[in-house]
Amino acid sequence: MNRRTILKLFALPLVAGLLPFHARAVEPFDFKTARTGYLNRLSAVKKEGVVPVIDIESSYDPTRINLDSFTRSMDRAGIALMCLSADQPGNLVKEGLFWSNHSLEACTKYPSHFIPTGNGGNHPAWTRVPEKFLEANERFMLDHQYPMMGEFEIRHYPSPRQIQRGELFRDVNVAIDGPLGHRIFAFAEKTGLPFQIHYEIEDELLDPLERMLVKYPKARVIWCHFAQIRYQSRSTRYSPQFLDGWLEKFPNLYVDTAFGDALSVYQPSGERHAQYWSRMREWNELIVARPYRFLAALDIGGDRMHRVEEWTRTLRDLLQTLPAETREIVAYKAAWRLLFAETL
Repeated sequence: MNRRTILKLFALPLVAGLLPFHARAVEPFDFKTARTGYLNRLSAVKKEGVVPVIDIESSYDPTRINLDSFTRSMDRAGIALMCLSADQPGNLVKEGLFWSNHSLEACTKYPSHFIPTGNGGNHPAWTRVPEKFLEANERFMLDHQYPMMGEFEIRHYPSPRQIQRGELFRDVNVAIDGPLGHRIFAFAEKTGLPFQIHYEIEDELLDPLERMLVKYPKARVIWCHFAQIRYQSRSTRYSPQFLDGWLEKFPNLYVDTAFGDALSVYQPSGERHAQYWSRMREWNELIVARPYRFLAALDIGGDRMHRVEEWTRTLRDLLQTLPAETREIVAYKAAWRLLFAETL
């Protein structure tokens, strides 16, 4: 990419509130161009005496974000880089617009803060017109050289905040070994692009996922929300030993570390769903043994864009339980190696 092209990119109209929310043509992502800025930002955060974080999994509504304010929150929290995935607003999905390049545009305005990430597979594009969404995903991921796909909601219970608001549309149940699941896994295996799944940890869901991991051994899968179990009675098999066995068997399986604090309760079950805190020693032993399979994550979303610093405190509580060397790997080195095939 020449200097003139770079200057044109920086001249794009990216003022919050004036952004287009459809897949307008933008320059493809170029890691070679972005690399120096990313590394400089990681170094700058470290010089402040803070372990830098690459957040592997967060999303947002492009109509409800002020990028200037958001990046200042990242700076204060020591979030060096964020894989920020755009969610397509419902009114545009109704108009037949199933994809937004806003994540890539955000990287243009803040090239040292964001890693472009494919659109989230969520409501309403994913739940109402999944085939059209996947067509757009496949096209734009390749055309614009995104380094990672977004999070696909395969089995997803409504979040605690949505429960409070009575919003049940995110009670999503898609067969991971059905046609849509096969299409995602096959595309990931063919392209080498990592993708994220929200997939509740329940006994009846484990075997279908295992079958897909066996069938698509080269698909790089990030299983979001490590050790988050919202109904304990539905999850009797999962444990540190169980996950260790899967990580041994499936070298392309990763987990992210986005989950609640030790007191967080999922209202419908009345249970503390962040299981990490109740078996911390055992989980820590697993993380230390396989640090490059665990990825720091915040899970910032459209209804909590103002809570970057609050969510970061929970993540840092987890990181502080780890030995220093492991802490740095989970915080940013594992994500860097997964996305860019380099070891820092």
